[in-house]
Amino acid sequence: MLSIKIFVTLLSFLYIFQSSAFISASLPRQSIVAFQQSQNMKETQLVLESGISAQVLSSLPLTKLPKTPLVFIHGSFHAAWCWAEHYFKYFSSRGYPVIALSLRGTGGSFAGDGVKKVQIEQHVSDINSFLNKVPEILETKLKPVIISHSFGGVAVMKLLELYPKEASNLSGVITMCSVPPSGNGPMTWRFIRRSLHNSWTITAGFVLKRCIIDDDVCRKLFFGGRKKTLSNGEIDDHGVSDDDIHRYQQHFERDTAAILDVFSLSKVLPSKSAIDGKSPSLSYLPPRLVVGATRDFIVDREGVEETARYYALDEPLFIDSPHDVMLGRNWINGAEAIHNFVEQHCIQK
Repeated sequence: MLSIKIFVTLLSFLYIFQSSAFISASLPRQSIVAFQQSQNMKETQLVLESGISAQVLSSLPLTKLPKTPLVFIHGSFHAAWCWAEHYFKYFSSRGYPVIALSLRGTGGSFAGDGVKKVQIEQHVSDINSFLNKVPEILETKLKPVIISHSFGGVAVMKLLELYPKEASNLSGVITMCSVPPSGNGPMTWRFIRRSLHNSWTITAGFVLKRCIIDDDVCRKLFFGGRKKTLSNGEIDDHGVSDDDIHRYQQHFERDTAAILDVFSLSKVLPSKSAIDGKSPSLSYLPPRLVVGATRDFIVDREGVEETARYYALDEPLFIDSPHDVMLGRNWINGAEAIHNFVEQHCIQK
């Protein structure tokens, strides 16, 4: 018991005093240029109401038939690029206008000189300002579906909590592997009880940013685990090559120039404003979908189920995928889950 208490104390210390030892590099252009060449994608710097110049990636379908626009919000260590790799082509080819914001503090959205921490309220304000500009950028008056991943899910929860009437401008809300309304705290305890080793891997991967320099840690956290040698001698890399890993790690380094202040977040978690565990803005909300991943190393089943309860859903939808549902071999499973939900619940006449 004593060793567990010491371990928890260390985890708490690390979460509060997050390392800023890795300095973000300048924005490498090769990945964005490759995206732009492979599909009808546009990159812009959008000045938000806060004065922040935010990177926005968007793609309009070749067909002019009106379809529900899709807005993507990323999680920690990521930026708009993660949605563009597979999802942009998948959805734009099906007639959906798509757009993704790089949150403040990532390589594409400079947080300011000397800024190392970003408050959740700043993310919420930026997302709200961004949403107001989406119709003009995507050239449509149709209400968008907002789709969020990991810590982006918490930002959207806070957005709907603080600006409940803005939900009337959305046609759907989808979360994927979202950090639950109660944050990382309860999940941390659950992980410790299950495996001290895995708990340390998560902590070292994020707080000490080991996922940027350790390929195995990166693979375990986001992409389904280490590479495996199969009985026939072939290598199973979960659809993510070593070159992919190193390319993603460059993004992760760049996109942690300023990180979310999780200590400050702990004081204003969505769960603190919940009513019987549910969103206080339920009466304003459009159709919702909560997606979890069966092989998620970061967000456990209980966390996904908590998010589903928060949105007053009977149960979440679990797909075969690791945490990064938009990358790797299984990206199609997440894309199809979104597509099916939008077609059934969010189509506008």
